[in-house]
Amino acid sequence: MTQRWIKATYYRGGTSKGVFFQKKDLPTDNEKELNELFLKVIGSPDPNGRQLNGMGGGVSSVSKCVIISPSEREDADVDYNFIQIAIDQPIAEWNNNCGNLSGAVGPYAIQEGIIKPKEGENKIRIYQVNTDKIIHASFDVKDGKPLIEGEYSIAGVYGGGSQVRLDYLEPGGSGTGKLLPTGNVMDEIEIDNFGKIKVSIIDAATPLIYLLAEDVGLKGTETPDELDANIEKMNLIQKIRRKCAYLIGLSKSENEAPMNTPRIGIVTAPKNYVSLDKSEINANDQDITTRMFSMGKTHKAIMGTAGVNIGVAAAIEGTIPFKIKRKDTNPLELRAGNPSGVMTVGAIIEKNNGKLFAKSAIFYRTFRPLMRGEVLV
Repeated sequence: MTQRWIKATYYRGGTSKGVFFQKKDLPTDNEKELNELFLKVIGSPDPNGRQLNGMGGGVSSVSKCVIISPSEREDADVDYNFIQIAIDQPIAEWNNNCGNLSGAVGPYAIQEGIIKPKEGENKIRIYQVNTDKIIHASFDVKDGKPLIEGEYSIAGVYGGGSQVRLDYLEPGGSGTGKLLPTGNVMDEIEIDNFGKIKVSIIDAATPLIYLLAEDVGLKGTETPDELDANIEKMNLIQKIRRKCAYLIGLSKSENEAPMNTPRIGIVTAPKNYVSLDKSEINANDQDITTRMFSMGKTHKAIMGTAGVNIGVAAAIEGTIPFKIKRKDTNPLELRAGNPSGVMTVGAIIEKNNGKLFAKSAIFYRTFRPLMRGEVLV
Protein backbone atom coordinates (compact mmCIF):
# COMPACT_ATOMS: atom_id res chain seq x y z
CA MET A 1 0.00 0.00 0.00
CA THR A 2 1.31 3.46 -0.93
CA GLN A 3 2.34 5.73 1.90
CA ARG A 4 0.65 9.12 1.97
CA TRP A 5 1.80 12.00 4.16
CA ILE A 6 -0.69 14.83 4.73
CA LYS A 7 0.01 18.24 6.25
CA ALA A 8 -1.61 18.67 9.65
CA THR A 9 -1.37 20.60 12.91
CA TYR A 10 -2.17 19.26 16.37
CA TYR A 11 -3.99 21.79 18.58
CA ARG A 12 -5.44 22.06 22.02
CA GLY A 13 -8.60 24.11 22.12
CA GLY A 14 -10.20 24.48 25.56
CA THR A 15 -10.30 21.02 27.14
CA SER A 16 -10.07 19.15 23.83
CA LYS A 17 -7.31 18.28 21.38
CA GLY A 18 -7.65 17.55 17.68
CA VAL A 19 -5.81 17.16 14.39
CA PHE A 20 -6.39 20.21 12.17
CA PHE A 21 -6.27 20.00 8.37
CA GLN A 22 -6.63 22.62 5.66
CA LYS A 23 -9.20 21.47 3.14
CA LYS A 24 -6.78 22.15 0.27
CA ASP A 25 -4.28 19.64 1.72
CA LEU A 26 -6.72 16.72 1.91
CA PRO A 27 -6.54 14.23 -0.98
CA THR A 28 -10.32 14.01 -1.41
CA ASP A 29 -13.59 15.71 -0.48
CA ASN A 30 -15.50 12.43 -0.43
CA GLU A 31 -16.89 11.99 3.09
CA LYS A 32 -16.59 8.18 3.11
CA GLU A 33 -12.95 8.34 2.01
CA LEU A 34 -12.23 11.10 4.53
CA ASN A 35 -13.79 9.00 7.30
CA GLU A 36 -11.34 6.18 6.51
CA LEU A 37 -8.47 8.67 6.52
CA PHE A 38 -9.47 10.30 9.82
CA LEU A 39 -9.97 6.92 11.53
CA LYS A 40 -6.42 5.95 10.58
CA VAL A 41 -5.01 9.30 11.70
CA ILE A 42 -6.66 9.08 15.14
CA GLY A 43 -6.07 5.35 15.58
CA SER A 44 -9.62 4.00 15.58
CA PRO A 45 -11.14 1.55 16.05
CA ASP A 46 -9.09 0.29 18.98
CA PRO A 47 -10.73 -2.44 21.10
CA ASN A 48 -8.09 -1.70 23.75
CA GLY A 49 -9.42 1.86 23.99
CA ARG A 50 -5.99 3.52 23.86
CA GLN A 51 -5.60 4.57 20.18
CA LEU A 52 -1.85 3.88 20.38
CA ASN A 53 -1.70 3.49 16.60
CA GLY A 54 -2.81 7.07 16.00
CA MET A 55 -3.06 10.60 17.38
CA GLY A 56 -6.00 9.93 19.70
CA GLY A 57 -5.66 9.48 23.43
CA GLY A 58 -8.35 7.03 24.46
CA VAL A 59 -11.01 9.58 25.48
CA SER A 60 -13.57 11.34 23.29
CA SER A 61 -12.21 14.83 24.01
CA VAL A 62 -8.94 14.05 22.19
CA SER A 63 -10.39 11.86 19.42
CA LYS A 64 -11.22 14.61 16.95
CA CYS A 65 -10.43 16.03 13.51
CA VAL A 66 -11.03 19.48 12.04
CA ILE A 67 -11.13 20.81 8.47
CA ILE A 68 -10.52 24.52 7.87
CA SER A 69 -10.82 26.51 4.65
CA PRO A 70 -11.34 30.14 3.56
CA SER A 71 -15.04 30.93 3.50
CA GLU A 72 -16.98 32.12 0.48
CA ARG A 73 -19.73 33.51 2.72
CA GLU A 74 -20.02 37.27 3.19
CA ASP A 75 -20.57 36.86 6.94
CA ALA A 76 -17.59 34.57 7.59
CA ASP A 77 -13.82 34.48 7.18
CA VAL A 78 -13.27 30.73 7.49
CA ASP A 79 -15.33 27.55 7.28
CA TYR A 80 -14.90 25.06 10.13
CA ASN A 81 -15.96 21.42 9.84
CA PHE A 82 -15.69 19.12 12.86
CA ILE A 83 -15.49 15.33 12.89
CA GLN A 84 -15.85 13.30 16.11
CA ILE A 85 -14.07 9.95 15.97
CA ALA A 86 -15.28 7.01 18.05
CA ILE A 87 -12.60 5.15 19.99
CA ASP A 88 -13.51 1.47 19.79
CA GLN A 89 -15.76 1.56 16.72
CA PRO A 90 -15.13 2.56 13.07
CA ILE A 91 -17.38 5.62 13.38
CA ALA A 92 -16.70 9.20 12.28
CA GLU A 93 -19.60 11.58 12.93
CA TRP A 94 -20.07 14.94 11.19
CA ASN A 95 -23.31 15.86 12.96
CA ASN A 96 -22.17 18.27 15.67
CA ASN A 97 -19.70 20.93 16.72
CA CYS A 98 -16.85 20.90 19.24
CA GLY A 99 -17.12 24.12 21.21
CA ASN A 100 -13.72 23.62 22.82
CA LEU A 101 -11.87 23.27 19.52
CA SER A 102 -13.84 26.29 18.26
CA GLY A 103 -11.47 28.28 20.48
CA ALA A 104 -8.51 27.19 18.34
CA VAL A 105 -10.05 27.81 14.91
CA GLY A 106 -9.40 31.56 14.72
CA PRO A 107 -5.81 31.33 16.00
CA TYR A 108 -5.16 28.42 13.61
CA ALA A 109 -6.44 30.43 10.63
CA ILE A 110 -3.99 33.24 11.42
CA GLN A 111 -1.09 30.95 12.39
CA GLU A 112 -1.38 29.10 9.07
CA GLY A 113 -1.71 32.25 6.95
CA ILE A 114 -5.33 31.72 5.90
CA ILE A 115 -6.21 35.14 7.31
CA LYS A 116 -3.99 38.22 7.46
CA PRO A 117 -4.09 39.59 11.02
CA LYS A 118 -3.74 43.02 12.57
CA GLU A 119 -1.87 43.83 15.75
CA GLY A 120 -3.93 43.69 18.93
CA GLU A 121 -7.39 42.21 19.17
CA ASN A 122 -8.68 40.34 16.14
CA LYS A 123 -12.21 39.07 15.53
CA ILE A 124 -12.45 36.07 13.22
CA ARG A 125 -15.88 35.19 11.84
CA ILE A 126 -16.27 31.42 11.72
CA TYR A 127 -18.90 29.53 9.75
CA GLN A 128 -19.54 26.31 11.67
CA VAL A 129 -20.47 23.96 8.83
CA ASN A 130 -21.89 21.10 10.92
CA THR A 131 -24.47 23.29 12.68
CA ASP A 132 -24.89 26.00 10.02
CA LYS A 133 -24.11 28.72 12.58
CA ILE A 134 -21.79 31.70 12.90
CA ILE A 135 -19.26 32.04 15.74
CA HIS A 136 -17.13 35.13 16.40
CA ALA A 137 -13.73 34.40 17.95
CA SER A 138 -11.93 37.37 19.52
CA PHE A 139 -8.29 37.12 20.68
CA ASP A 140 -5.00 39.02 20.68
CA VAL A 141 -2.27 38.99 18.04
CA LYS A 142 1.32 40.06 18.68
CA ASP A 143 4.03 40.38 16.01
CA GLY A 144 1.68 38.90 13.44
CA LYS A 145 0.97 35.69 15.37
CA PRO A 146 -1.78 34.70 17.82
CA LEU A 147 -0.76 35.41 21.40
CA ILE A 148 -0.56 32.04 23.16
CA GLU A 149 0.74 32.87 26.63
CA GLY A 150 -1.47 34.61 29.16
CA GLU A 151 -2.96 34.57 32.63
CA TYR A 152 -6.46 33.35 31.79
CA SER A 153 -7.19 29.86 33.13
CA ILE A 154 -9.99 27.42 32.45
CA ALA A 155 -11.12 24.41 34.45
CA GLY A 156 -9.43 21.23 33.28
CA VAL A 157 -6.30 22.82 31.80
CA TYR A 158 -3.29 23.38 34.03
CA GLY A 159 -1.76 26.87 33.87
CA GLY A 160 -2.80 30.01 32.05
CA GLY A 161 -3.13 31.08 28.44
CA SER A 162 -4.32 33.85 26.19
CA GLN A 163 -8.10 34.28 26.35
CA VAL A 164 -10.34 33.58 23.37
CA ARG A 165 -13.87 34.95 23.58
CA LEU A 166 -16.41 32.95 21.60
CA ASP A 167 -19.71 34.59 20.65
CA TYR A 168 -22.23 32.11 19.31
CA LEU A 169 -24.70 34.12 17.22
CA GLU A 170 -28.27 32.84 17.27
CA PRO A 171 -27.21 29.40 18.56
CA GLY A 172 -30.75 28.01 18.79
CA GLY A 173 -31.69 25.11 16.52
CA SER A 174 -28.16 23.99 15.67
CA GLY A 175 -29.17 20.35 15.36
CA THR A 176 -32.96 20.27 15.05
CA GLY A 177 -33.85 23.74 13.76
CA LYS A 178 -35.63 24.60 17.02
CA LEU A 179 -34.43 26.07 20.32
CA LEU A 180 -37.05 23.89 22.05
CA PRO A 181 -37.18 20.75 19.86
CA THR A 182 -40.39 19.44 21.49
CA GLY A 183 -41.94 22.89 21.85
CA ASN A 184 -41.80 22.54 25.64
CA VAL A 185 -39.38 23.70 28.33
CA MET A 186 -39.95 20.39 30.09
CA ASP A 187 -41.32 17.00 29.03
CA GLU A 188 -42.20 13.81 30.85
CA ILE A 189 -41.19 10.63 29.04
CA GLU A 190 -41.66 6.94 29.77
CA ILE A 191 -38.57 4.73 29.98
CA ASP A 192 -38.90 0.95 29.80
CA ASN A 193 -38.17 -0.80 33.12
CA PHE A 194 -37.80 2.57 34.87
CA GLY A 195 -40.97 4.62 34.56
CA LYS A 196 -41.62 8.29 33.95
CA ILE A 197 -38.92 10.94 34.15
CA LYS A 198 -38.85 14.67 33.45
CA VAL A 199 -36.40 16.07 30.91
CA SER A 200 -35.62 19.44 29.37
CA ILE A 201 -34.33 19.29 25.79
CA ILE A 202 -32.59 22.43 24.58
CA ASP A 203 -30.95 22.88 21.18
CA ALA A 204 -28.41 25.69 21.42
CA ALA A 205 -25.01 25.07 19.81
CA THR A 206 -25.86 21.38 20.26
CA PRO A 207 -29.02 19.45 21.20
CA LEU A 208 -28.75 18.56 24.89
CA ILE A 209 -31.01 16.71 27.32
CA TYR A 210 -31.10 17.71 30.99
CA LEU A 211 -32.05 15.40 33.86
CA LEU A 212 -32.24 16.18 37.56
CA ALA A 213 -29.48 14.06 39.09
CA GLU A 214 -31.68 12.96 41.97
CA ASP A 215 -34.33 11.68 39.55
CA VAL A 216 -31.93 8.97 38.39
CA GLY A 217 -30.61 8.21 41.88
CA LEU A 218 -27.42 10.26 41.64
CA LYS A 219 -26.02 13.18 43.64
CA GLY A 220 -24.59 15.11 40.69
CA THR A 221 -21.19 15.45 42.38
CA GLU A 222 -19.79 12.05 41.44
CA THR A 223 -16.42 11.85 39.67
CA PRO A 224 -16.26 10.71 36.04
CA ASP A 225 -14.69 7.41 37.12
CA GLU A 226 -17.45 6.80 39.66
CA LEU A 227 -20.13 7.47 37.07
CA ASP A 228 -18.49 5.39 34.32
CA ALA A 229 -18.18 2.48 36.76
CA ASN A 230 -21.89 2.65 37.59
CA ILE A 231 -23.02 0.57 34.62
CA GLU A 232 -26.68 0.53 35.69
CA LYS A 233 -26.94 4.34 35.82
CA MET A 234 -24.89 4.84 32.65
CA ASN A 235 -27.14 2.42 30.76
CA LEU A 236 -30.21 4.26 32.05
CA ILE A 237 -28.81 7.65 31.02
CA GLN A 238 -28.02 6.34 27.53
CA LYS A 239 -31.48 4.78 27.27
CA ILE A 240 -33.00 8.19 28.05
CA ARG A 241 -30.67 9.84 25.51
CA ARG A 242 -31.67 7.42 22.75
CA LYS A 243 -35.37 7.85 23.56
CA CYS A 244 -35.02 11.63 23.27
CA ALA A 245 -33.00 11.36 20.05
CA TYR A 246 -35.95 9.58 18.47
CA LEU A 247 -38.44 11.97 20.09
CA ILE A 248 -36.83 15.04 18.51
CA GLY A 249 -36.22 13.46 15.12
CA LEU A 250 -32.46 12.91 15.25
CA SER A 251 -32.85 9.18 14.57
CA LYS A 252 -35.35 6.88 12.91
CA SER A 253 -35.48 4.70 16.01
CA GLU A 254 -34.08 4.66 19.52
CA ASN A 255 -31.53 2.02 18.54
CA GLU A 256 -30.24 4.15 15.63
CA ALA A 257 -29.39 7.23 17.73
CA PRO A 258 -25.94 8.64 16.85
CA MET A 259 -23.23 8.46 19.52
CA ASN A 260 -22.41 12.16 19.34
CA THR A 261 -25.85 13.76 19.42
CA PRO A 262 -27.97 14.60 21.29
CA ARG A 263 -25.72 15.13 24.30
CA ILE A 264 -27.05 14.54 27.79
CA GLY A 265 -26.25 15.85 31.26
CA ILE A 266 -27.38 15.62 34.86
CA VAL A 267 -27.77 18.79 36.92
CA THR A 268 -28.38 19.61 40.55
CA ALA A 269 -28.46 22.64 42.82
CA PRO A 270 -24.96 23.92 43.74
CA LYS A 271 -23.12 21.43 45.97
CA ASN A 272 -19.68 21.09 47.49
CA TYR A 273 -17.39 18.54 45.83
CA VAL A 274 -13.72 17.79 45.11
CA SER A 275 -12.47 18.43 41.57
CA LEU A 276 -10.16 16.16 39.58
CA ASP A 277 -7.12 18.17 40.70
CA LYS A 278 -8.22 17.64 44.34
CA SER A 279 -9.38 21.24 44.81
CA GLU A 280 -12.35 21.90 47.08
CA ILE A 281 -15.16 23.38 44.96
CA ASN A 282 -17.55 25.29 47.20
CA ALA A 283 -21.27 25.44 46.49
CA ASN A 284 -21.12 29.22 46.95
CA ASP A 285 -18.76 29.49 43.98
CA GLN A 286 -21.28 27.85 41.61
CA ASP A 287 -24.74 28.61 40.31
CA ILE A 288 -25.40 25.06 39.14
CA THR A 289 -23.59 21.72 39.42
CA THR A 290 -23.47 19.42 36.41
CA ARG A 291 -21.99 16.25 34.97
CA MET A 292 -22.07 15.87 31.19
CA PHE A 293 -21.77 12.77 29.00
CA SER A 294 -20.14 12.50 25.58
CA MET A 295 -19.77 9.44 23.33
CA GLY A 296 -21.10 7.19 26.11
CA LYS A 297 -18.63 8.37 28.77
CA THR A 298 -18.62 11.03 31.48
CA HIS A 299 -16.82 14.16 30.33
CA LYS A 300 -13.99 15.26 32.60
CA ALA A 301 -15.09 18.90 32.31
CA ILE A 302 -17.90 20.24 30.07
CA MET A 303 -17.98 19.95 26.29
CA GLY A 304 -17.69 23.47 24.86
CA THR A 305 -21.03 23.35 23.08
CA ALA A 306 -22.59 21.96 26.27
CA GLY A 307 -21.19 25.00 28.08
CA VAL A 308 -22.96 27.25 25.59
CA ASN A 309 -26.09 25.16 25.94
CA ILE A 310 -26.28 25.20 29.73
CA GLY A 311 -25.94 29.00 29.70
CA VAL A 312 -28.93 29.20 27.38
CA ALA A 313 -30.95 26.49 29.16
CA ALA A 314 -30.52 28.11 32.58
CA ALA A 315 -31.78 31.42 31.17
CA ILE A 316 -35.06 29.91 29.90
CA GLU A 317 -37.79 30.01 32.53
CA GLY A 318 -39.27 26.63 33.37
CA THR A 319 -36.39 24.37 32.32
CA ILE A 320 -34.80 21.97 34.78
CA PRO A 321 -31.54 24.02 34.88
CA PHE A 322 -33.56 27.23 35.44
CA LYS A 323 -35.48 25.69 38.32
CA ILE A 324 -32.45 24.42 40.25
CA LYS A 325 -29.85 27.14 39.58
CA ARG A 326 -28.98 29.77 42.18
CA LYS A 327 -31.81 32.30 42.10
CA ASP A 328 -29.70 35.47 41.98
CA THR A 329 -27.65 34.27 39.00
CA ASN A 330 -26.58 36.78 36.34
CA PRO A 331 -27.60 35.16 33.01
CA LEU A 332 -24.41 36.54 31.43
CA GLU A 333 -22.22 34.90 34.08
CA LEU A 334 -23.60 31.47 34.95
CA ARG A 335 -21.02 29.50 36.95
CA ALA A 336 -21.35 25.81 36.08
CA GLY A 337 -19.57 23.43 38.46
CA ASN A 338 -18.11 20.39 36.69
CA PRO A 339 -15.57 17.64 37.46
CA SER A 340 -12.62 19.91 36.59
CA GLY A 341 -13.82 23.05 38.35
CA VAL A 342 -16.11 25.90 37.34
CA MET A 343 -16.91 27.21 33.85
CA THR A 344 -18.48 30.65 33.39
CA VAL A 345 -20.89 31.04 30.48
CA GLY A 346 -23.61 33.47 29.49
CA ALA A 347 -26.61 33.89 27.22
CA ILE A 348 -29.03 36.53 25.99
CA ILE A 349 -32.59 35.22 25.59
CA GLU A 350 -35.32 37.35 23.98
CA LYS A 351 -38.84 36.88 22.65
CA ASN A 352 -39.35 37.18 18.90
CA ASN A 353 -42.98 37.30 17.76
CA GLY A 354 -43.98 35.71 21.04
CA LYS A 355 -41.44 32.87 20.75
CA LEU A 356 -38.26 32.39 22.76
CA PHE A 357 -35.14 33.32 20.83
CA ALA A 358 -31.49 32.81 21.80
CA LYS A 359 -29.82 35.97 20.52
CA SER A 360 -26.32 34.97 21.54
CA ALA A 361 -24.25 32.91 23.93
CA ILE A 362 -20.75 33.63 25.21
CA PHE A 363 -17.96 31.62 26.76
CA TYR A 364 -14.18 31.77 26.99
CA ARG A 365 -11.42 29.31 26.09
CA THR A 366 -7.65 29.14 25.74
CA PHE A 367 -5.65 27.36 23.03
CA ARG A 368 -2.19 26.08 22.20
CA PRO A 369 -0.67 24.71 18.98
CA LEU A 370 1.18 21.51 19.93
CA MET A 371 2.71 20.19 16.70
CA ARG A 372 2.91 21.03 13.03
CA GLY A 373 3.99 18.51 10.41
CA GLU A 374 2.54 15.60 8.47
CA VAL A 375 0.46 12.59 9.42
CA LEU A 376 0.88 9.22 7.74
CA VAL A 377 -2.00 7.38 6.13
